[in-house]
Formats: sequence, structure tokens, C-alpha cells
Amino acid sequence: MLDPSPQTAIMTDSGKESDNPLSNQSAPIVTIFALPKPFGGKTDLIQKNSIRSWARLKPDVEVLLLGDESGIKETAEELGVRHASGLRSNEHGTPLLSSAFQLAHQESNTDFLAYCNCDVILTRDFTESINQLVNQAHFSQFIAFGRRTDLSVDRIIDFSQPTQVERLLEECQNEGVRSSNVCKEYFIFNRHLYENIPPFAVGRGNWDNWMIHSAKQNRIPVVNLSKTVTAIHQSHDYSHASLNRWGCYVSGPEAQENRRLGGGRHIISGSTANWKMTRSGLKKELPKLVSPSFWADAPRFTRLLFNLLVK
Repeated sequence: MLDPSPQTAIMTDSGKESDNPLSNQSAPIVTIFALPKPFGGKTDLIQKNSIRSWARLKPDVEVLLLGDESGIKETAEELGVRHASGLRSNEHGTPLLSSAFQLAHQESNTDFLAYCNCDVILTRDFTESINQLVNQAHFSQFIAFGRRTDLSVDRIIDFSQPTQVERLLEECQNEGVRSSNVCKEYFIFNRHLYENIPPFAVGRGNWDNWMIHSAKQNRIPVVNLSKTVTAIHQSHDYSHASLNRWGCYVSGPEAQENRRLGGGRHIISGSTANWKMTRSGLKKELPKLVSPSFWADAPRFTRLLFNLLVK
């Protein structure tokens, strides 16, 4: 039975680490797994854009969609990615991340796993950063995360067309809004980590901070990839949820339960790294109180709180 306490172990004895994860370049090195919402309307456009962008990262990446909501299996078949059913939910009908992470471990055999929100477009710099990290790091295990850039996208993107991708990246550069480090859109980690996590509700607050906080407690290096990975979050409303954003992330019963399971909010500990990837390579992050990146993020965090309160 899964231990739901904040001290739930994220390390297991299963799975032997590869001596060289990149030795077989013909095989995927990372499995991106996600929990799509039911397809239809604007959600259809947003999620298919995201999944198409991930699928375009083959052969380095394989994509695994989890769940039995409307359209998930059919979309996986349409876009040529994998699908797994059997995702468990809580009493509110919200999928459980503990079930998702277990399925991802069972259904994949890549050296690394990456959880990603299904409204986020990733480009080739995602796999380039993973390769750079694995080749430069002197540590054998890690968890990496990155913040997002918010952008309104109103069209289907054909990621096989360089001109369409270039236009999207230009829009991201000129019109996108960089979010706070608190807004973590993806996690990349060695496959032997996080096999058993508390039964957090997906799409609710506090669980993502637990991911980083618990890694630090277990002396696992945490790497911020925000400077090298373009993660385009396609803006959307919260009409799919019965609560507003504040309720989903802070005050609602599922957010509060996630907080209890994680042993607190861990806002600072759960949103700061001890390493960062830059264009010139992997660097040690400075302590929070003297870190320029920590203080530079403060205005973004303030804006996030304001948006949560008024929207």
C-alpha cells in the first residue's frame, strides 16, 4: 500500500542505472508522459499542438498519453504516439499522479522520464538540454524542471514546417510572458526515481513543489533548465474546472489535500534549484538570498499571485 506521508521515498532499488544513457542513439532517451483532458473545442487544439510538438522530437523522445477520457486513445492513434489506460482517480473524479507515475514506469523503458502538462509546446532545445545535462553533469541522478512562457495560440501548428515553427518562436519571443519559477510545466528525472509518490490530484496546487522539495531532502541534485528550454504554455481558461484558479491551486479541497500529502506548500524550497543549465553549460546555483535569478523572479511571482486572486 502506498504510504501517503510527506516522507514517501522517491528512491527505489529497482532499475539499474545505465553506464552511458546516450550510448544507443537510435533508441529514445526520454519518455514524455502526460494526462490529457477530454478532447474537444479549444482544448483539442491546445493539446494536439502540444503532443505534435513532442512527437516531432523523435527519435530521442517517445510520447505516452495516459487516461481513458474522451478522445485520448483516438488522439494517440491519430498522432502516432503511445497510450495506456487504467489511470485511477480520486473521489472527485480527478486523476491521481501516483497512478500516472506508476503507469509511466510500467509502460516505458527509457533511461529518463519527463512529466509534462498537456498544454505545453516543446521544441528541439528540450532534448538538446537533456543531452547537454547528461554529458556535463558529474552526478548520476537528478531532477530537472523549467518555467514556462505564456502565449495565446489560436491555430494548429504543423511542426514539420520550419516556417511555422519559426513564426511561433518569434511570437513567443515578442509577445510571450515569462512566468515565475513557481510555474513548473515539466519534470525530467532518472527512471528509478519517483516510482511511488503520494496520491496527489493532478491540476491542483502544491504537488509540484513537493517534487523539488523532496529531491533536496534526499540529496538529489535539482537543475533549472529555464534558460535553455523553450516551454510555450498555450493560454487557456479554467472552464473545465468547477473552481477558479485560486481554488484549483490554493484554497480548494483538492489543493488542500495535496498540501497535506506533501507536508506543506514548500513554495521557495520547491521552486528553486541548486544547479542551472545555461548556454555556456551547467553551473552551480548561488544560495537563494544572494542569487540574482532568485530576486529577478520576485516580480513574476508577485504578478502570479495577483492573477490568481483576480481571475
